[in-house]
Amino acid sequence: MCFLHIMKTISEDALISYWLRAPFSEITDFFSILEVCLQNFRYLGKRNIVRKIAAAFKFVQGTQNNGTLKGSNSSGQASGLLSQWMHSTSSHDGHKHHRSQTLPIIRGKNALSNPKLLQMIDSSTACNSNETDIIQYVDTEANIATEVSLTILDLLCLYTLNHQRQLQQSDCQNALMKKVFDTHMLFLQINQSAAALKHVFAALRLFVGKFPSAFFQGQADLCGSLCYEILKCCNHRSRSTQTEASALLYFFMRKNFEFNKQKSIVRSHLQLIKAVSQLIADAGIGGSRFQHSLAIINNFANGDKQMKNVNFPAEVKDLTKRIRTVLMATAQMKEHEKDPEMLVDLQYSLANSYASTPELRRTWLESMAKIHARNGDLSEAAMCYIHIAALIAEYLKRKGLFSMGWPAFLSITPNIKEEGAMKEDSGIARSPIPD
Repeated sequence: MCFLHIMKTISEDALISYWLRAPFSEITDFFSILEVCLQNFRYLGKRNIVRKIAAAFKFVQGTQNNGTLKGSNSSGQASGLLSQWMHSTSSHDGHKHHRSQTLPIIRGKNALSNPKLLQMIDSSTACNSNETDIIQYVDTEANIATEVSLTILDLLCLYTLNHQRQLQQSDCQNALMKKVFDTHMLFLQINQSAAALKHVFAALRLFVGKFPSAFFQGQADLCGSLCYEILKCCNHRSRSTQTEASALLYFFMRKNFEFNKQKSIVRSHLQLIKAVSQLIADAGIGGSRFQHSLAIINNFANGDKQMKNVNFPAEVKDLTKRIRTVLMATAQMKEHEKDPEMLVDLQYSLANSYASTPELRRTWLESMAKIHARNGDLSEAAMCYIHIAALIAEYLKRKGLFSMGWPAFLSITPNIKEEGAMKEDSGIARSPIPD
């Protein structure tokens, strides 16, 4: 907290001067400290804090009734620690002391068994702290978390504004860019208040606008990470956050289109499809919240007058349609796990949705082959492997390592033309070719 207070009150000139003199190791340490601050003062959510306090009260009352809590008695002093803890927000004397003392207690993993917290609650049961005190403390926790986030966000924006040349070295493919980007991503990886998230999304729009080559040129790692985190926010319970995330995602795709001289959104298309497949397993996306976000993105595409005469809106709609197909097929697969034929049909639908992404298409084709083989349908399994071979051949042809591509298998089946739908992105690090 002391570090953040200094960072908030120090002059911008002094900070910029320090950054210019500091070696790279110190700069990375500086951002690492900012990340530690974000983690320690992360927003827990009002309901979560109240739930912990209520559970702790219940635990103390139960142990008091059983006589198992040391030093518990109903005649505790009215000046108990919990009373001081909660009333610290309205007191100016010792305000910083009380605030800094409370944070680690409620934020700990074993908060309910923390002796200091139990002692506070034990004392407070005698002085009958009211519900207003708890709400006041919860608001203080929320405000501190938001203030910490905004302070760190200001520091990030100030740094990127004054160090664009260093961040743009090697077409933004450098260690400093990676560190600054990772700190930005931490805002989306840990819980944030809705107020803080609005500023986070605004900062990310500025960041993408200043450094598009970091996402749309070279390796696709940063692009993939950002797509994953934005899509996760599209599934957020808050409608305002869903709208902000959808707007950022649309802005990101539009920047990709402009970066490619209004030709395509290949990079963002591929990385978003991959991110969806990861989120299905990680977070179980696909409900009404996520569908609402997809509808918002489509509305942005329909209402963007500057893009009406190009194919960008059509590409956006095609992408959202593919994502919906993936989500629907995945949900149906869970319902038809014991129906082999229906399961294979769904696998095929999903594989077609991944036609533009060779890594994912190969995965689902292999999954189809295993289902066919398990059911004794060996010819169907063999056909799946032929499609995989054609997919790899097409990939090698586009890399200049094979002469024919998918047409080499046309004599076996006319359906092999499907493997020609692959979209190219030089930034994909992984290959569909097995090691």
